[in-house]
Amino acid sequence: MASRIGSALVWQRVNEQLVEAVAEAYAAGTLPNSPLELPEFPANPPKDAESLIRQASGIYAIDRNGFEMRLSEIEEKMLPDHVKRAIDSEAAKARWLEKNAETIAQRVLVLQARDWLTAALDEDSPNTDRWYLGVSVLIGLGLTGTEIARDGCYSLLEAIAFAVRPSALPHSNTIGRHQIAWSPQQTTVSPLPPHPAGAMAAGVILDILALGEADVQSLFAAWLENLSVSTYLCNTLEVPLRVLGGLNSADAESAPIFVRAGVQLLSSSGPQAEDVLVACAEHRIPAARRAVAEALPRIFTEDDGLALVLLDRLLEGEDESTVSMAATFVGLLARLAPEEFSPRAILIIDSGNQRALHRIVESGFRDYLGAQSSDPSELLPSAWVKSSEIGRSRLANLIVEQYRVAPEAFLQTCHMIQSVEESAYVELIRMVRMRSEEAASEMP
Repeated sequence: MASRIGSALVWQRVNEQLVEAVAEAYAAGTLPNSPLELPEFPANPPKDAESLIRQASGIYAIDRNGFEMRLSEIEEKMLPDHVKRAIDSEAAKARWLEKNAETIAQRVLVLQARDWLTAALDEDSPNTDRWYLGVSVLIGLGLTGTEIARDGCYSLLEAIAFAVRPSALPHSNTIGRHQIAWSPQQTTVSPLPPHPAGAMAAGVILDILALGEADVQSLFAAWLENLSVSTYLCNTLEVPLRVLGGLNSADAESAPIFVRAGVQLLSSSGPQAEDVLVACAEHRIPAARRAVAEALPRIFTEDDGLALVLLDRLLEGEDESTVSMAATFVGLLARLAPEEFSPRAILIIDSGNQRALHRIVESGFRDYLGAQSSDPSELLPSAWVKSSEIGRSRLANLIVEQYRVAPEAFLQTCHMIQSVEESAYVELIRMVRMRSEEAASEMP
């Protein structure tokens, strides 16, 4: 009896969310047409939101068994162990359902949309009435921008683009030993290409989501990131252009997701991906620029020239956090592209950004001096003069190592620091003496 109370509450919330989702979807824009229909049973689009809502609520109301099956599917995956082990498990489950009724109801609604779209995308006998119900719920859920909608509904978008039942999605075209039916004689199976009408319908859904409120943008960006790695859907759904357009309304939460999508696009949409990443590097939101700075090593493996262009734009910015993150990549250049390291290291040293300076010292100076112990770019004296006491501690170790490897270069470093700032030279003597009396005795 107790579990029925919890189930009844979820039942009610599903109906309420269903009405809200259908109404929201109908108000957001024209619903896409069904990609599959039989000539003798043409699609009959809903005339207004009220008729569509009545139809959805009516079908839901008479399908109590279907609701129970969907709820059981969710319980099987999500019911906590402590609830299963409770002495009165039915009462514990009822409390769990009541406490989480809102989120469970949305999960049930995702499965409801899945089942309606399964009927609508049945190639042998497509149900066009279920199409408008399923796609309106999908759009309505997408416009909530929740994590449940983001993760649960993306596969439905893919199914629409391919015009196949969600359970028949061509997720992988490789047959491997992880599958029971695998054998060495089997060959690679190519998935179906996107369905023209299905891709058009998926594009309409993305267009509607692109115009959603700010809290929808993270979901929209996440779906584009997923699509960016799809060989078949990326270009068909014009993902690079959608990512570029989405950046205009991106916020601090969604902007890094758009950046990740841009990085993924490098392998399939080079020139367009470059436009996306350049726009991200110049974005008004610091989170976008920081995400580009974090991705620079990955970008460098795909396109080293683009990575350097992005790096230079980030270093020109005023956000110290972004410059500091970009400085980590500058340090890597000492090993990956030594000729590109020194000019950018000098730029960071001259900027006076201590965090950035510490990062290039930590990540790049040892490799730089390992290849050129004479310090031809005079980075050691410049960095010493500009560094704080914490930074000078690390630099002192490097200068002492320079003495052991290249004594003449060590003396030149000392002379240059002395000529620029006497107090900095006095501090150098103190720190070198702490590490090596022999090196200190050779100082001018």
